[in-house]
Amino acid sequence: MPNLENGVQLFNLKTMSGVFPGTHTQIFQRLRIGKWPVVDQTTAWAQALWYADPAACVVTLPGDADEQQAEPTLLRLLDPLSENFNQRVQTALQGVGWQLQSCGSCRFWQPDQAQTSDNLPTGLCGWPSETIAVPVMLATQSVLALDCSHWQTNSGNWTAAQAMPIGQALQPLLKAAEVSESKLPFWQRLTRPMLRLGRPRTSPTRWEEKLIERSGVGAGTEACFACQGRIANLGALAVETPEGDKQTFSIWRCRTCYTTYCNDWIDRWERLDNLETEERYYRIAPAEALTLLRLIDNVVGGDHPGRRRERNPQRGQILHFLAERTPLSHQIKQGR
Repeated sequence: MPNLENGVQLFNLKTMSGVFPGTHTQIFQRLRIGKWPVVDQTTAWAQALWYADPAACVVTLPGDADEQQAEPTLLRLLDPLSENFNQRVQTALQGVGWQLQSCGSCRFWQPDQAQTSDNLPTGLCGWPSETIAVPVMLATQSVLALDCSHWQTNSGNWTAAQAMPIGQALQPLLKAAEVSESKLPFWQRLTRPMLRLGRPRTSPTRWEEKLIERSGVGAGTEACFACQGRIANLGALAVETPEGDKQTFSIWRCRTCYTTYCNDWIDRWERLDNLETEERYYRIAPAEALTLLRLIDNVVGGDHPGRRRERNPQRGQILHFLAERTPLSHQIKQGR
């Protein structure tokens, strides 16, 4: 139902439906927020609703209110992208006692001139800038990308650099199917092996060239935990659990807000009659994603389960990495 006092419409009259991923006129994004100015462990999930006519961003806080009433509205920004969106939304939230916990409010996030496909500002994750060189395409994070375990508040110290003019949207990562020789015209597929005769076969050595979206089942088909965009798989490693089940660790990146995730998936189908699977998703920093991608890249054919019994050392390293992290989601499913 509409909240006439605040001018917020949670029902799409054009599609005769509520706000949900996929509507064209009303889009929502999940935001993690914490108490302000006393920063503690109390967090909540808010929603950012985007309206086109007139242009506005409305942040609501879902609660236990009566179903016939709109969710409590925390703020409403008209023409939100006309000025410094990052500073406006953070100042407005702090004015009502909340702190935005996203990349844009983290002290490691450095603003950039690029923008996301939905016109939001982006920046580069600088954690930890002194120990690992992360490719720009991987380090780039939306201003509203979900916070990771290294998030630290910038205490509202926004710099003039965050008011830079917005540039062009980032080019999407290449997909494995786009660079596969099987997709070339017939005559090019026929002549390429002959052109390579006598030449040493080389592979990309720079991570700017190695970053690619893998094709296959599940690649680019999962929903982002923050912006409801689609996340794509960048690399996977198949290992074996002590019980003999297949376990797959994989790195994912959102195509819209560029949030990076780690997925831990266990397949118990072959051992149990109930076709059970267990899955966890973790939010990780871009530098952590690159560290795991390097580990995966060092295993030849790592995504194939055929030699998974030989990868106990790599399994131990990844489990140690995930041990101190709280998963975003944990699901156990049974097929029958």
